[in-house]
Amino acid sequence: MRADLRRRSVLAAAVMTVPLVAAGCKGVGALGTPPEPGPDVAMLRGAIGTEQALIARYRSAMAGSPALSGTLGPLLAQHREHLARLTSMLIEPAGHSASPDTTPSAAGTAAAGAGPAATLAALEAAEADAARSLASRLTLAPPALAQLMASIAASEASHALLLRTHQAGG
Repeated sequence: MRADLRRRSVLAAAVMTVPLVAAGCKGVGALGTPPEPGPDVAMLRGAIGTEQALIARYRSAMAGSPALSGTLGPLLAQHREHLARLTSMLIEPAGHSASPDTTPSAAGTAAAGAGPAATLAALEAAEADAARSLASRLTLAPPALAQLMASIAASEASHALLLRTHQAGG
């Protein structure tokens, strides 16, 4: 009787396991469609896009005004760090893109070729806009994201001040 009970248990376990294994072969798709991203994901994507655009502007500015590399290089490095921190918070399923269009605006690119003063003014305006944009969304963000966005907004505001000071002194 014990052998018969064991055999039945093994058969029952095998019958239960086959559908689970078959579902596992389908991957995550077997669980259904993934939920729509929450508003914090959209906010995070927006902040990532802003940082990517600022990085592109700084690269363009440094290419158009190599003499400013000493001033702009450290700020570009900080924007790369901001981007790394923001992207580390974004978790998306495979097939989704976290990269919005990152091409700098025509005004930012044109100002980069217009000379050092125009380049600094364009970057100052972009930094101030980015700081205001991030700060305006802080109350809607979850605490961890709000803390990071506030830190980045403060950094960008300080970049704008530094660029204004450099412009007045240079």
